[in-house]
This record gives sequence, C-alpha cells and structure tokens, in this order.
Amino acid sequence: MALAMLFQETYMFSSGNAKLLMIFIGLVAVSMVVQAIVMVVLAAKTTGLMKGVSATAEELKAKLLPLIDTVTEVSQSAQELLQQTTPKIHVISDNLVKASDALVETSNVVRASARQFDLTIADANVRTQRQVARIDDMVTAVLTTTTEIVGSMSNSIRVPAQKIAGIASQLRYGFEGIYAKVRSKMPGSPFSNGS
Repeated sequence: MALAMLFQETYMFSSGNAKLLMIFIGLVAVSMVVQAIVMVVLAAKTTGLMKGVSATAEELKAKLLPLIDTVTEVSQSAQELLQQTTPKIHVISDNLVKASDALVETSNVVRASARQFDLTIADANVRTQRQVARIDDMVTAVLTTTTEIVGSMSNSIRVPAQKIAGIASQLRYGFEGIYAKVRSKMPGSPFSNGS
C-alpha cells in the first residue's frame, strides 16, 4: 500500500510523511529478515529433531519388533495350551464336583454314625451308672449285713463268755473259800485254830 501511495501522482508527500514511510518500510524489511532467519533456524532445528525422532523410531522399531514377535508366539502358545487343556479342565471340574458330592455324603454318614455312637455311649453310660448303683447298693447291703452279723456274733460270743467268766469267778471264789476252810481245818497248818 505504501508503494501505491508513492507512485500515485496526485498525492504529495511531505518530508515528515516520507520519513515515516521509510522507517515503516525499514521496520517491515527488518521484521521480514528476522522472520526469515527464525524460519531458517526453526527449519534447521526441526530437521535435526526429525532426524533424532527418526533414529529413535528406528531404535524403538528394532527393539519392539522382536518383542511383538515374542508376544505373538506366547499368545499363540497360550491359545493352543488353552484349547488343549479345556477338556481336561472340564473333566477335572466334573471330578471335583463328584468328589465334593461324595465328601458331603461321607460327611453326612460320619455325622449320623457319630450321633449313633454318641447315643450308644450315652446309653452304655446310663446302664453303667445303673449297674454301679446296683453294685453300690449290694456292697452297702453286704457291709451292713456283715456288720450286723459281726455285731450279733460278738454279742453271742461275748454274752456267753461273760456268763462263763462270771461263773468261773464264782466257782473260783467258791473253791478258794472251800480250800481256805479245808486248810484251816488241817492240823499243822498256820491257819488252823488250835495253835
């Protein structure tokens, strides 16, 4: 636009306007040069950056491709293993279900047997307690009877023995009295009355 103004004949420039126009054109030229330099620097930096990114991408590609191949092989092996083991897993799970059912049934049988055993033990315990009570009663009766027999035997022996001892004492006193009388009547005895 500034150039169009310069070339128009009808418009007259004053010296102040011409200087401002020249400064403006100079600033535009300087800014365009600076912009060009910045663009060149950016292009150089971008080229260097692109080369670095390209080298990094190549390194990454070189490292990732074997890893991707390995992962692909592992996934294929895993898929084959899964396909091979699926029937076996079904068989194992069926066997586990059957074993679990059998275990539950065995547990129920064991519980029932344990209950029956407990009842049998309780019944045997009650019977044993009854027998022990009977035996205790029998032993008590025998001991009571024995005590009574011993007491009656003691009385039956003691009473006649006391009677016999009493009779023996009386006989002894009687014999002693007779003996003393007989002795006193014998001549030459120290107990005689005649001396």
